[in-house]
Amino acid sequence: MKTASRPYANRRERRREETRQRLIEAALALMQQKPFEQVTVEEITTLADVAKGTFFTYFPTKEHLLHAYMREMANEVYEFLESLQPEDAPSQWEIMRQVMLFIAQRDSRSLQIARTMMIACCHSPVVREQMLAIVNEATERARIGFEIGQQSGEFRTDVSAEELAHQAIRLYRLCQMEWMMEREGEPLEQIVERVLEFYKPAFLAPRSTDNLVRAQGLGQDCPSHDGAMEGER
Repeated sequence: MKTASRPYANRRERRREETRQRLIEAALALMQQKPFEQVTVEEITTLADVAKGTFFTYFPTKEHLLHAYMREMANEVYEFLESLQPEDAPSQWEIMRQVMLFIAQRDSRSLQIARTMMIACCHSPVVREQMLAIVNEATERARIGFEIGQQSGEFRTDVSAEELAHQAIRLYRLCQMEWMMEREGEPLEQIVERVLEFYKPAFLAPRSTDNLVRAQGLGQDCPSHDGAMEGER
């Protein structure tokens, strides 16, 4: 009996997950058309083709559905981070860069949803609290990477790893805001790349920054540098 009931349980769990996903996808589709606060549970269940009462079996409120979507996004990011094997990576900065570009790629799937999520955070204390919890969690993950980078001499140590992580998260959110408000025609990934490159020296240890400057200088045809070298000879 136990052997026979397990496949049945698996099928039931799979159907539950499929229904849950349909509800989330229906809500996202509606968010493409109007703000989340204007989307009704009835509209979500109609589009998902389930009974209205079924919604509350999975989500106590609309806000909990939005939190489920944010949680899924965060889990995707953490899975990607683990695939990079950050503990053994030669550069924690490159790990952070790859993760930010991964997030940007997912956020850029829909400008409208990104804007709606931001509006929902502003209007709903519940959504804002849920988002803040995920941001704090992401900051803690980033802190671990910055600590590894500080120990290897890659990152500056005159400020804490926690502060570096906080500033890194802030940079991404600034990129996201610029994309949503000012540069919707520019790929979010491109904005992230440009901003990270500009602020990179602010994160690196002085020695790493000096090496970066020297490497960039050697790659340029600089008459004054050549002249200095001639003088030395």
